Amino acid sequence: MMTPSFSALADNAQYAAVVESRDTIDGKMVLGRTERVTFPDIEGLKGVGMPAKIDTGADSTSLHAENIHLTSTDPRFKDIEGEDLIKAIADAYDALHTTQLRDRPNKDDIWVHFEMVHPYTGERLSLQRPLYRLALIKSRDEGHLARPVIKLDLDIDGNTVNTEVNLANRTRFAYPLLIGKTYLKKHAWVDAGFDYLREQPHATLIGRKEQASIDGIPLAVSLAFDNKYSILHAKKIKIDDDKRTVTFNLEGENDKDKTLTLPLYKMLKFVSSERPMVYVTLTFGEQDYPILVYLRDRSKHNTQLRLGTEALNQYFAVNLSDTDLSDKPRQTLSTLADNDDALMISALESISVDDVTILATPSTTIKTPLLKVERIDEKQADYTRMVHYVMTDVDGEVHSIDKPVKRKIRIGEEVRPIVRADIALPHTTITKDIALGKLDKAERPHTELEISPELVPDDVYVNTRATHLLDKRAPQKAGYVETVKVEGMHFPAKLDTGADISSIDATDIKTFEKNGKSMVTFTYSNHQGAKKTFTREVVRIMKIKARDGEKARTRPVVAMTVTLGKMTHTVEVNLRDRSQFDYSMILGKNFLRHNLVVSSDRQFLLTKKTK
Repeated sequence: MMTPSFSALADNAQYAAVVESRDTIDGKMVLGRTERVTFPDIEGLKGVGMPAKIDTGADSTSLHAENIHLTSTDPRFKDIEGEDLIKAIADAYDALHTTQLRDRPNKDDIWVHFEMVHPYTGERLSLQRPLYRLALIKSRDEGHLARPVIKLDLDIDGNTVNTEVNLANRTRFAYPLLIGKTYLKKHAWVDAGFDYLREQPHATLIGRKEQASIDGIPLAVSLAFDNKYSILHAKKIKIDDDKRTVTFNLEGENDKDKTLTLPLYKMLKFVSSERPMVYVTLTFGEQDYPILVYLRDRSKHNTQLRLGTEALNQYFAVNLSDTDLSDKPRQTLSTLADNDDALMISALESISVDDVTILATPSTTIKTPLLKVERIDEKQADYTRMVHYVMTDVDGEVHSIDKPVKRKIRIGEEVRPIVRADIALPHTTITKDIALGKLDKAERPHTELEISPELVPDDVYVNTRATHLLDKRAPQKAGYVETVKVEGMHFPAKLDTGADISSIDATDIKTFEKNGKSMVTFTYSNHQGAKKTFTREVVRIMKIKARDGEKARTRPVVAMTVTLGKMTHTVEVNLRDRSQFDYSMILGKNFLRHNLVVSSDRQFLLTKKTK
C-alpha cells in the first residue's frame, strides 16, 4: 500500500475539532473539568491561578478557607459567637425554608471573617466579606451543616463573574475550589473530557527532553504522561510542622545545589508513605511557571524534575519530535493551526493497526514505533523470514498475525523484528515500519502501540488535557438532565461533570461467585415507576472516600450500555441506592468525555423529556 501525502492528514481539521470548536458556543465559553481561577478583588491573590474542579452537578461554588467565623452588629445576636452565632442567624431568618437572609436590605450587619493561604508564599491573608446567606448542606445524620456564603469575583480566562461562594474546609478534596452552577449558569458550558481546556491555545510548547531551572539551579527535565503529580529531586528533607515549611537540598545538573525553605502545601499520601508537596517557580527559557511538586530523592534517575500531567495540563504541550525548546523562542500550541502536516495526540489513544483497534501511547524514548504484543515467534519460510505474533484488541479479542520480517534492531539486550503495518490516522491510513516488542501482561492486558516521533514525517504533538484526541470532533450540546436508554428503559439522568464514573440506582445488592468470576445481582427502580433486576459481572470495587470520623465505603462497579440521543457507549457504572435523589442515574466523566458539552442552565437539549 502506498503512503499518501500528509497534506491530507489533518489539514488542521484536527486542531479546529479539538481546540477551536471548544472556544465559545452560543456566546458562552467552554470549560474543562478543571480550570485555573483567579481572584481579581483579593489584593494578595491577584494573578494567582488556583486549580478548580468544574462541576455541573454542584448547585453551589465552594472555596477552601480557614478560621471562618461570623460577627454581627445586630442586637439580636449580641454576645453570641462561633457555631452558636451561625445557628442563631439560621433560626432567626429561617434560613432552611426562606430567603429572608439573602433578601435583607442591609448586608453590613453580619460579616464573615476568614483566612486564605497564598499557595506559593504561604502567607496568610485575613479577609472579610458581608454575609450574603447561609447554605444549609444536608448531612448524613439527617441534619444540616450551615456554611456562610459570600459574593466574590472569580475569573476564568478573562471571564469575570461575581458569584455566590460558600466557605468550607476542603482539605480532604483534591482541589481547593469547586465551581458549581452559581458561576456556570448563563456563562459556560462544560466538556468533561478535558482538563484545563482554556489553557490549550496558549500552552507553551516544550520538547520531549528539556532543560529548566529553579532558583538558578539547572535541571534536566523528563515527562510522565501517566502520572498526575510532578516529582523534584531533593535530599535532606526536613519538615517544620509548627511553621508549616519544608527545608531541602535541591541538587541539579553539573553538581549545582541549593538549600531551599518553602511553605508546605500539603502531604501527598501513598500506600505506605507520604511526601511533602511545595510550589516551586520553574524557569523555562524566559518564562516562569509556578509548579506543584512533591519531593523525593531521584539520585538513581537521569533527570532531577519529572513533570506530571497536572503541570503539563496547566501550562504546556509537548512537541514529541523536538528537544530543548526552552532554548528557542517561545511557541504555543496554537502554532499547530498553521501546520497542515502535524499530528496531535493525547497520552492515550485508540488506533487501528492492520484493522485491529488497540491502545496507543506516546513515548519520549524510542525512535521506531513499537507494537507491544503477547507472543513473538520467528521462523524461516522459503526465501523470507516470517514472524508470528498475537494482538489483543481493546475489546479483549485475540488476533493472530503472520508477517515477513523486514529487518531487526537491537535495543540493549533485546532484538526486535521490524514489520510493515497499516496504521489508521485521521483522514488517512499510512503504511509504516514498526518494531515488535514483548508485552508484559501483568502491566498491560491488551496490545499497545508506543508512538514515536517517526510515526509521521512532520511533528507529533502531545496534548495531555484529554484522552482519545484522535476521536475528537465538534461537541454536541446537552442539558444537565437528559433522557437516557438503558436495557430498553427510558428515564431522565443527571449529567454530572464532577463525577469520575457514572452511577445507577441499585437495591438488594448481592454479590456471588460464578465460574471463577465475581458477580452481582441488584434491583433498579426509578420515580417513573420502572423496575428491573440485573445480574452483572463485577468489573471492580470502588472505594468511596470517607468523611472525618466515618468508615470508607465500597461500591460494586459493573459495565452497562447507555444510549443518549444517537450516542451509545458501554461504561463503568457504580451501584448505590439513589432513591433519595431526584435522578436514578448520573452520567459522569466516563460517558460525558465523548464529545459533549453540558449546560448548567437548560435540560433536554439533546433528547425529549419522558412523559
